[in-house]
Amino acid sequence: MMFLRIMIVLLSIMASGYLIPLQAEAHQLNKGYSQITIEGPRVVYDLFLPESGLPVLDTDENLHVTAEELEAGKDRLADYVRHYVELKRDGETLAFRFVSATLSERAENPGVQIRLEYTSKFVIDNLTVHYSLIFDDIDPQHVNFLTILHGDDVVDTFFNAETREHHYETSGEHDAGSTLLQYAWLGMMHIWTGYDHLLFLLCLLIVATGWRNALGIVTAFTAAHSVTLLLTAMEIIRFNSSVIECVIALSIAYVAAENWYIRRKAKVPRYRWLLTFAFGLLHGMGFAGALQETGLPNRNFISSLLSFNAGIEAGQLAVVALVLPFLLLFRSRKWFPPFALSLSAIIFVFGVVWAIERI
Repeated sequence: MMFLRIMIVLLSIMASGYLIPLQAEAHQLNKGYSQITIEGPRVVYDLFLPESGLPVLDTDENLHVTAEELEAGKDRLADYVRHYVELKRDGETLAFRFVSATLSERAENPGVQIRLEYTSKFVIDNLTVHYSLIFDDIDPQHVNFLTILHGDDVVDTFFNAETREHHYETSGEHDAGSTLLQYAWLGMMHIWTGYDHLLFLLCLLIVATGWRNALGIVTAFTAAHSVTLLLTAMEIIRFNSSVIECVIALSIAYVAAENWYIRRKAKVPRYRWLLTFAFGLLHGMGFAGALQETGLPNRNFISSLLSFNAGIEAGQLAVVALVLPFLLLFRSRKWFPPFALSLSAIIFVFGVVWAIERI
């Protein structure tokens, strides 16, 4: 009983202290975009940064950048970018010039569109881009999606806190493998930082009677969200993302509430795999919405999409492998049923709050 009391107190603290931050972090990525165009010895670098990643401009700290703040802070912004973005050709650091900065919007995210120029003494046939904006001083979850254009070459990749450098050679074909790995990693990070999906998965696992029952439910969820992720990303089906996000939150609340019924009957309903499959279709649309905001490369579109999906599956299996053994180990203890009910109640609150917020 002492253990149960401690767990309930800890869960209550989590619910009260982290409820508001989790609302905002369920799906959002701090996204930036880079397009580098190589023209002989010159590079034109179009860089978009979200306003949430620009405290260097946001002097009133309201997470919103105004035209006046941008005009007053252009020199600070130029110094910031010069310090954290560096381009090299064969070891030669290219000369930097800050051209312009304007308020803009990308994927419904307001921010600042910046144009930079870099020049070399020679024609550029290879380029090393080092990008470290935002990661260390503002948001380690920041992702910047990079496109390099050079003649017929089109290379798509992205930077994150673990991958801050990209080397380009004249032919971009050899970059396909690294791009696929990066999209797989992005899929894993999405499931690991997608708190709504994780709580939905936890609700399914906490009443599982064994490995066979758990894997059956997880397989149904995996198959369903894989189908809708692929169909939606390929634009075979379309949906209203706001409605889907709201229904996903309600699905979490429903499964959490159903856990109370299951615990009272001491039996997992046979139909739960079917219900999980139906909800999995919705969650797949949510994954697709996040991927659409991220963007997929023009080349290697299908393979990058499959890599993202594989990353989601790998991340999900890692969570199951980590959590399920402990749940099955303790499910016969006297304190486990009230613990499972308390946890389900807290997850129910999260689901309802998310649904209200998304409405």
